[in-house]
Amino acid sequence: MRATRLPVIGLAVLMAGVFGADALLAQSGRQSYLERRADERRNTEGDKIEEPQVLFPEATRAEPKQRATSRFQRQLNGMIESLNEGDAAKALETAKAVAEDERANAYEKSVALQVAGNASSELDDTVAAIDYLSGALEAGGLDNNAHYSTMQNLAAFQANEDRLDDAIATLQRLVQETNTKRPEIHVVLASALFQDERFADAIASVNKAISLAPEPKDEWLRLLQAAYAENDQQAESVKVGEQLLARTPDDKRLVFALASSYLDLEQEAKAEALLQQARTKGLFTEARDYQALYSILFNMDGKEKDVITVIEDGLGKGLLKRDLQTLGALAQAAYFAEDMPKAIATYKEAAALDPKGETGLNYAKVLSAEARDAEARDAAKAALAKGVAKPGEAWMVIARSESQLDNVAATRAALQEAAKFPEAREQATKMLQQNR
Repeated sequence: MRATRLPVIGLAVLMAGVFGADALLAQSGRQSYLERRADERRNTEGDKIEEPQVLFPEATRAEPKQRATSRFQRQLNGMIESLNEGDAAKALETAKAVAEDERANAYEKSVALQVAGNASSELDDTVAAIDYLSGALEAGGLDNNAHYSTMQNLAAFQANEDRLDDAIATLQRLVQETNTKRPEIHVVLASALFQDERFADAIASVNKAISLAPEPKDEWLRLLQAAYAENDQQAESVKVGEQLLARTPDDKRLVFALASSYLDLEQEAKAEALLQQARTKGLFTEARDYQALYSILFNMDGKEKDVITVIEDGLGKGLLKRDLQTLGALAQAAYFAEDMPKAIATYKEAAALDPKGETGLNYAKVLSAEARDAEARDAAKAALAKGVAKPGEAWMVIARSESQLDNVAATRAALQEAAKFPEAREQATKMLQQNR
């Protein structure tokens, strides 16, 4: 059986977390070449400038040499100031003017298009932002830090516009051109691949990230667990799930995800033990927690009394309601556990809640088996009145009850009714012939 898809961190959240760490020119759009110079720190003697961190040291792209000319310094600074002051519209206007000016060099065009992209984003025009950032990359004037940070930003915008194929292609290009050792970028790529249902590729990307990090983050492992599960690699999914649960043993989501993987491997006993432990630890907080556990127990031999214990625990805590589903399950468990007083009392309560009469018919059958014939007859008639799906079975209960009560005419009449329906025709006809 295939479990419900495991919860994983969203691509947009992952991108925000990863790319927010790179508040460089391409990422925020708020640092011009002059600001980056101003941000360079000097040592305590004031005569040595620290070089900015190289984010992509293995990039194959050659660093461009062009810088801003005096002709456009004013406009470049102006669009940055406008963006910093919250005037995205003005920043966009200035940036477009620079980008469209034939006299602007590649660097100036790239900076202008990049700022235009970020300004468009702040104006909630993500489609335009994608076009501008793509243009900034094509112009090719940014240094590698800014160029590849812009590529990250572009992938985020593409993902936000549900252009998943484009986002994946952008991220794959980034990885290929930079041979980046930054694990979080590989995780973002893995998340995009997962959402595109390319689970094997997602697994490879997450494992690459894990190999590059001293210690994988929990959300990476959750993504890997889900990807293994969706790729029908349940044994591997279980291993990751067990690793995660060992880190945070009281995380209910992890408990149920691992239990689901156990069930996919037909390891019901492990799933049951895991959920029973969670129940006794007080991790069950809603009805579906109990329903998941007692459903597992129903599919295991000899676990009827455990079903009763679980359901009554949920009822006692007010997390399970005394509704048709819960009472029907409890009545069935009690019946198979041969606790007839509980089965009869619970079936009676459940039958009153069932508008279709199916539970009432089961109630009648249990009463008949316990030789409570008058009650069985009345319960079967009540089920018929509600429109039970197999009326022939209800008439057979009535016939047997009337027979035990020595009501000959009523028995024959009930058999004649039962014979009208395919589910009881053969048995009713045979009994009619025997009672001529």
